[in-house]
Amino acid sequence: MNKWMTGTMVVGGLLAAQGAAQAQSSVQVYGLISAGIGYTSDENGRNLTHALSGTNQNPRIGFRGQEDLGNGNKALFVLENGFNVMTGTAAQSGRLFGRQSFVGLSSNDKGTLTLGRQYEAVKDLLGPVVIASNGVHIGDNDNGYNNLRVQNAIKYVSPTISNVAFTGLYGFSENPESSSRNRVYSAGAQYKADAFSWALAYSKLDHPNAAESPNGAIGNDYGSSLLIFNKSAVKGVGVDSQAIVGTGGFYNVGKTKFGALYTNVRYHYMDQSNLTLQNVDVNLNHKLTEALNLGASYFYTTGKYDVINKTPKWHQVNFQADYFLSKRTDVAITWSYQKAAGDATFARVFGFGASSGKTQSVLILGMRHYF
Repeated sequence: MNKWMTGTMVVGGLLAAQGAAQAQSSVQVYGLISAGIGYTSDENGRNLTHALSGTNQNPRIGFRGQEDLGNGNKALFVLENGFNVMTGTAAQSGRLFGRQSFVGLSSNDKGTLTLGRQYEAVKDLLGPVVIASNGVHIGDNDNGYNNLRVQNAIKYVSPTISNVAFTGLYGFSENPESSSRNRVYSAGAQYKADAFSWALAYSKLDHPNAAESPNGAIGNDYGSSLLIFNKSAVKGVGVDSQAIVGTGGFYNVGKTKFGALYTNVRYHYMDQSNLTLQNVDVNLNHKLTEALNLGASYFYTTGKYDVINKTPKWHQVNFQADYFLSKRTDVAITWSYQKAAGDATFARVFGFGASSGKTQSVLILGMRHYF
């Protein structure tokens, strides 16, 4: 064999190996854009009309990829940016990849281990029930709508064994003096079998967004004005800890999916006062035609302040009709009505200003496009 033939075979072999490696790896660009118009009956004493970003679902653009390492093992990553359609600005307090940013390893029989900015167990396992309600529990007090992500997080998701999978997460404080300042730990389990799924989840936030741990597990997301319970009703100070526990799931009957959820949320404030909130959520979604989905839900939130002996309560109903113009484009109309009761002095549908009285209704018309 001459040198020319030998060199050709070597180069050919290298190119073939490179092609095989590329065939075993993939990177996907994905996202959605959603926007519309919303009308509120009473917002700070006035009825208002808003141009809204994220009427059907919060906008995002992301990159995800994986590399096959052989024997059922993979390397993976996700980078996902949230943004406001109306202004073009980044969401999640201006972060470039504020929705998700993580890298990890996955094994068919050992599960998935990831590191980065990620979702905790309540969002992963119980959030889908809240999303199916086409509404958000007041102040998103149980993080069902995912206003809080966990930074510096290591997360494990087990493989499914006998229809059951487990997940656990720990978000590091990054405080050299105390590892409990601005840390998060979370765990949950889910059972899935045919038409039935049910989950249990728990998350604990210790000293979230503590000033002495600005780069800890919960960042400035916790300072959002949408999270109306992150200040004490007694002295207006911040949260010392927040604990969330809940259970819920779905049952499919023909073309109808029924959902139910219960969450218990306890805020312990830095003035030593406490607030306990309980959320009960029931919903259904019915596929009337191949193009038209109808949804209805009711949720009830009751609270208890221990120091001031107040028991605020809120009732909310949501109705939605969602029509798909194609597999990637849909338009939806959603109506929500909230009534404050007990010691609650105002109604506040999530994403809007508080009412001047005890009721508020919101009508939203929006469209969404996936890519």
